[in-house]
Amino acid sequence: MLVFAFAIFYLVCMIMQLNSNQVTVRQFLSFSCVVLAFMAGLRNIDIWPDTSVYAYGFQISNTLFRFSLSDTPYGYKEEGFYFLSVLVRTFTSNAHVFLLFISAITFLFIYKSLRSLSIYPLIGLCVYIARFMIGRNFIQIRSGLAYAIVIYAIPLIQRKDWKRYFLLVLIAYTMHHSAIIAVPIYFICNWLKPKNMYVYFGLIVAFAIGIFGQGVVHGFIEDNASDLDIVRYTERGGEENYFEGTGLSNPMIYFQTVLLLVYTKLEKKLAPIDKYYYVIRWCYLYATIILISFCTYKVLAGRTSTLFATLEIAIIPALAQLMGRRNKALSFTFIGVLLTTIFFLYQNQ
Repeated sequence: MLVFAFAIFYLVCMIMQLNSNQVTVRQFLSFSCVVLAFMAGLRNIDIWPDTSVYAYGFQISNTLFRFSLSDTPYGYKEEGFYFLSVLVRTFTSNAHVFLLFISAITFLFIYKSLRSLSIYPLIGLCVYIARFMIGRNFIQIRSGLAYAIVIYAIPLIQRKDWKRYFLLVLIAYTMHHSAIIAVPIYFICNWLKPKNMYVYFGLIVAFAIGIFGQGVVHGFIEDNASDLDIVRYTERGGEENYFEGTGLSNPMIYFQTVLLLVYTKLEKKLAPIDKYYYVIRWCYLYATIILISFCTYKVLAGRTSTLFATLEIAIIPALAQLMGRRNKALSFTFIGVLLTTIFFLYQNQ
């Protein structure tokens, strides 16, 4: 039923993207983000993983009148996210209001990112729903908010506005510590020339690490897991097993690799129409290298690589821009089939 609903929604988005003006597209985009925020915020607390923990942690948190810097959040460590719970808890103890508040902030950043980064924002929204929404907005809401903030900050790299970029990364870090991986990409984008050879070389090195260098990776992770606050993502037992990852048999490795290579191959056509092309490509390369290099760590690889993998909301729609109007409809149809398949697979994991 959900897959059918997604397919219908994509069809509506495709028709509007092909036939409507920018004002209508923007209005439908904002309306869709509001509806999705309500869907995520009003979900069943007892069914979705992690949700009951966040709900209970919110209900036992202090209000602003009793807030102290020595407060210890329940179920997580990030002080910024805890402050949001304190802020809402001052006015209500209803957990759904809190979840709705977090969802609204997250989708506000997603909306702004789609408008600034995606040539076809409605198609980009469908990419987000198929690839990321369930895991982030319904389960891992801290990382979902943190990653939305970082993606919103991507244009600041292009403008070399390091003060605002690192301020936003810091705020994201207080929501989820994994946002720290957004620090190096600023220097990579602004210090290295955007040559295609770096993409190919980076992928070759990543696959070499994935095939031959896992012993070194395991040693590094074991030695630094505590410092990087990733111990629970690398444990040798329990739900998140140390060797739980599927290695290089993970199909998402090849999905991201092929998408990156196609995006790189079309540089001469895409760069003139997308001012953020090179920044997006660097960030997506960074995400793909992380995914391949940490391939034997299912949770760690997924959590760290998925931040900049979010830029598929810009990459996939951009590929359709290269086609004429008639062929563009075919391209959108192909993208729709691909996204519906991905959405179906995530639903049945």
